[in-house]
Amino acid sequence: MLQRLRRYWLALKGYRKFGKRVEVFGNFTVINPKNVRIGTRCAINHDVFILGRTGITIEDDVVLSARCMLLDGGLQAAGFQSTETRGYKEEPITIQRGAWVGAGAIILPGVTVGSRSIIGAGSVVTRDVPPNTIVAGNPARPIGSIDS
Repeated sequence: MLQRLRRYWLALKGYRKFGKRVEVFGNFTVINPKNVRIGTRCAINHDVFILGRTGITIEDDVVLSARCMLLDGGLQAAGFQSTETRGYKEEPITIQRGAWVGAGAIILPGVTVGSRSIIGAGSVVTRDVPPNTIVAGNPARPIGSIDS
């Protein structure tokens, strides 16, 4: 009974944040949900963090695995000498249809993850990922492809 109530609460949280039914498999955090658009049949797992500073688009059938982070804004290392001169990078993130973001992966500002791509667990994605590509590492690099 308690498990069923928890599932209902998580589904309700997903609906409140995104205005549609999302499969939720654990608690998650969304900052600025008005800047986050999510498609249908998406899955959000435990401890996912979505910043939503400038805009995040998650298309249909995307899986966000446990503890992954989508950060569309943050500090920029170039020119950092003092608190007065630090720069910020804020660019939208797009995760296209059918992509899978592995556990603990981090997607940084300005990245587009192509359709049906897989981001390996613990990867840090700093550049666009082409469709049907498997990437892993820090920074994430292509390690394979997905045949049609």
